[in-house]
Amino acid sequence: MRLRHIEIFSAIMQTGSAIGAARLLNVTQPAISKMLRHAEQTVGFALFLRSGGKLVPTPEALRLQQELQPFDEQLARIRRVVSNLASGSEAPLRIAATPAIAHHLAPKAVALWCQAHPDSECLLSASHTRELLYSLLLNEVDIALTMQPISHPNLITTVVCDCDIYAIAPAQWWPQERLDTPITPDEIAGQPFISIDIRSHLGASVSAWLAGVSPPPDVKVTVQTYTLARSLVEARIGIAVVDHFTAKAGHADKEIQMRRIDLPTANKVYAITNRSRPAPKSANFLLEAIRSLPD
Repeated sequence: MRLRHIEIFSAIMQTGSAIGAARLLNVTQPAISKMLRHAEQTVGFALFLRSGGKLVPTPEALRLQQELQPFDEQLARIRRVVSNLASGSEAPLRIAATPAIAHHLAPKAVALWCQAHPDSECLLSASHTRELLYSLLLNEVDIALTMQPISHPNLITTVVCDCDIYAIAPAQWWPQERLDTPITPDEIAGQPFISIDIRSHLGASVSAWLAGVSPPPDVKVTVQTYTLARSLVEARIGIAVVDHFTAKAGHADKEIQMRRIDLPTANKVYAITNRSRPAPKSANFLLEAIRSLPD
């Protein structure tokens, strides 16, 4: 029997008629009848008896069905794989993000992605931007999310969304009436401060923003992640400057105070992909999910 014979035989066994098999396989009923006759001629015995518009399987057909069951299951899996590949959702979507994005932005977007791709898997990891780029170039991840603009001949950078920057302080640090006004560098002068590593994009921007302030902020701790900076603020060590995803995470109004900072340079979230290995189609849904999230 040919593959097409097996496919038609299985469709008739499922539906009980040539008309039902034609609908299942999206072909005409005469085409099914013709292929069935050819299949029976090939095997040398009848597969079905015609009775009142129905096709009743012969004992030989029932025995053949037992042998073909594993094949039918494999064929169904192949169809699912083809369908998933066409939609870009078969292979796990490998996402790497900087810690602040991985902890405070990506989870909500990934939740939407999982709802839209229930049969697919997502792999999410957190690391610093330098490691993200290495992973992309080594094809260890499909897409990277960072707040640092990247210029590399083998990588494609796409703006995903804006990212406001906030100064955060322990609860009751500032008078309530100041919380709605952007903070100025002079208000941080001499204050206990949690610094972000100046090798990061935001760290360099904040360092430039505070340049010339006298006295300079009293740096107590220097960290590499915004999430850690926030934890130190909650421990009442001092003020920190973080992205708004970190600032607004959890019960921010009870744990910390926040005030917007107007930095001279725009801050955004970027998606980075490998130019020679495009990300799966489902990555586009993830980016749209991020854009759809409320600020």
